[in-house]
This record gives sequence, structure tokens and C-alpha cells, in this order.
Amino acid sequence: MDRAGSVKDLAGELLALKKASGSSFVQLSEKTHYAKSSWERWVNGKQFPPRDAVERLARLCGTDPAPLLALWAEEDARRSAAPESEDGAEAGAEGEAEDGVEDGAEVGPEAGAAATRRRRALWASVVLAVLLVAGAISYAALSGSGEPPAAPRPKPVVTVAGPATGCTLTACEGRDPKKMNCGADAVTVRTGSIPKDLVIELRYSRACKAAWGRISFAQVGATVVVNNSDGAAQADVVHFDRDVYTPLIAAPDDGSVWVCAALPKDVRRSCTGRFIPSEEKAQQP
Repeated sequence: MDRAGSVKDLAGELLALKKASGSSFVQLSEKTHYAKSSWERWVNGKQFPPRDAVERLARLCGTDPAPLLALWAEEDARRSAAPESEDGAEAGAEGEAEDGVEDGAEVGPEAGAAATRRRRALWASVVLAVLLVAGAISYAALSGSGEPPAAPRPKPVVTVAGPATGCTLTACEGRDPKKMNCGADAVTVRTGSIPKDLVIELRYSRACKAAWGRISFAQVGATVVVNNSDGAAQADVVHFDRDVYTPLIAAPDDGSVWVCAALPKDVRRSCTGRFIPSEEKAQQP
């Protein structure tokens, strides 16, 4: 089955369940913590949904989620095996764990490219240093002979490339930050918490122009949702262990992003403050 067939079949099943439940997109959003605009895109086949959203809709409608999850897994495997993403961006290298990627452990094709760029930048720095030393020696020799010094030459500009990433902005939505290598330059820009001990983080990558949410020290069933001012949202739930992170969401310079989290069976949510990339850049020296 090609990609269009997989997405169409899955979207058709989701639409049938929505109609059977009698729920509107607003009601689905209230019951599942996903934005109504996200449900509209998933049900109409405009965007590939997260696995948790498919399972939640099936359970909400009182049906066995296994057939839907099988359709989802088939499409997810096809997307992971594809050499290029739909918008033409190459898939980023997969890391062993999110923290490992963020600490600079690069793997896959992008790692070789990044290493090559670093070597080139290093050689450019060495060449620049040699030129500067040679210029200083020439100046001293000319000054001692009484001849006027030559006009200074312009200094070469050395540009250090940023991390190689697999996507930017809306092309990142719904993708894994590890696979897109967005964790290579990521920082935690906003934090929050839910008593007791649940930590909420808003993670941001300037290279990818994207963000994602992460919760730690959580209980099984705790939910984390990342939102942006364009109405998009991505979410995940703790299935085991005590932490989880969401897929990516676009974080344009003139927009805002934030993260909310909720404990199991608790409709109340706690959120971080909003992060606006353009305002943060203006405050930097």
C-alpha cells in the first residue's frame, strides 16, 4: 500500500468512529486533550496522527483499537523506511536517547556531514591564524626598514555551520525530535510542575525552528501537550516508566509555543509560560 492509501484508509476509519460517537471536533478535543484543529487534520487525512490519538479515539468509542493501531503501525513503518520525507527534507539521524542526541552524540549520515563541516571550520581557523602571524612579521620587517607598510588586507570571514537537521517549521510537525536531530542544539526555554514532583519542560531548537514538550517524574497515564499560536498541537502520554516527550511542533519566530500537562484522570492542566522566539532573540546581547 502506498502512503496515500495508508493515510486514506486510516483517516476513513477515524472519520467513521467520529461519526459513530456523535462527537464534534470540540468535544473530541475536550475528551482527549488534543486540539480540535489537530483532530480535523487527522480525520480528513491531511496529517498523520500520533499513535496515542488513534488509540484514545478507539477507546472513547468503545471499540477494539487493535485494527486501527495495525493500520497506524503499517504507515509509521513506511514513513520511517522512506529515504526522503514528503516535503523533500532528508530524515535526520536517529539517536539512542533524546538526552544522548542533545549532548552532541550524532549518528547516521548527518553526523558525517557535521564532522566534515567542523574539520573545514578548524582548518579555516588555522589558515587564518597563519595569515595573521605572517602579516605581523611583514609589518615588523617593513617598519624596521623605513618603508611605509602596505594597506591591510580584509580579514577572511569564518562561518561555523549549525547542526544538520531533517526538517524546519511545519515540515517538523508530528515528527520525532530525535530522528530529525533537533535535539542537537535544543534548550529548555520554559518549565513548570505539578505537585508532587512532575516536571514540565518546553524544549526549543533554533535550527529546526520547532519545539516539543517533555515531562519527567510522572505517573503512568500522565499527559503532555505542546501547542502553538497557529492552533496546532502534539501530545503523548506516559505508557510506562516515568517520562515522555511529544512529537515536534512548528515554532516560527513571530509565533508562540507552550506546554501543558495533566495527571491521570485529572481534567485540570498545568502549563508553562509562552515562548516567543523573536522576543528572546531581541533580548540577547
